[in-house]
Amino acid sequence: MTIDAHVHLWERGSLQTEWMEKPPYRGDPKWRPLRASFRPDDLQVLMDANGIDGAVLVEAVDNLEETDALLSIAREHNWAAGVVGWLPLADAPALEAALERVGNVASLVGIRHLINTEPDPDWVLQDTVVASLNRIAQAGLSFDYVGISMDHLERLPRLADACPELTIVLDHLNNPPIAEESFQPWADLLGEAAERINVTAKVSGLEMCCRWDHWTADDWRPYVDHALACFGPDRLMLGSNWPVSTLSGRYEQIWAAHRAWLLGLSETERTAIASATACRVYARNREQSFRV
Repeated sequence: MTIDAHVHLWERGSLQTEWMEKPPYRGDPKWRPLRASFRPDDLQVLMDANGIDGAVLVEAVDNLEETDALLSIAREHNWAAGVVGWLPLADAPALEAALERVGNVASLVGIRHLINTEPDPDWVLQDTVVASLNRIAQAGLSFDYVGISMDHLERLPRLADACPELTIVLDHLNNPPIAEESFQPWADLLGEAAERINVTAKVSGLEMCCRWDHWTADDWRPYVDHALACFGPDRLMLGSNWPVSTLSGRYEQIWAAHRAWLLGLSETERTAIASATACRVYARNREQSFRV
């Protein structure tokens, strides 16, 4: 079984694509391929062609309306294994109201906030947000941590220590500097984050960290090997980051790169990274079966 642990879906012109019309994205031709609708049926065709059994739908905008839309999709499609949605972490009363409304929906398996768009990298460490993250941990939800800078990666151990019961999923390995062919300080900071047992990570979005017009699976290998050494197979999962990934790689190209790496691992390691980690991390309350 193979789980795509990181995909997005959106309708062009909806609130989900408003970010494309703001600087620095507005008017930049390299983002033009994303100015389209990417729907469940589009993704299902790609999954079927590439042997993907289930996918985790991840929020692309910090808005409850999108969370509702993704939950609706999950109700209609069995391959939608779960939803990582958004809840208002900086507003405790609003968070409780949102949890009252959607917190018991089985397909809501995690929460994400676009901390990468917050001007202050300490946003996620403010008291209200930390309290909210501890609250969602009580509700059986994980937290996807979308770090993109070394400032974000540096703060991750502090967040993990402040929320010891919260399962934190580091998206995209925090954008390793593949295109620059450098390793530090990313490698050491990733190792420090991995020392916290409540932190897991997604091998995803790496094509965006390469030279967009030219990359191979070999470009990834030192970085994913380091991630495996830090986290072990039981705390790593795979994702495509589709459709953002279409800017620099085809769906089948990304999964070919993932599988090329897995070939060098043991069967136990391959099973964990391809499906078992995602199934465990995104199982609500650690009691429900992951939906595939």
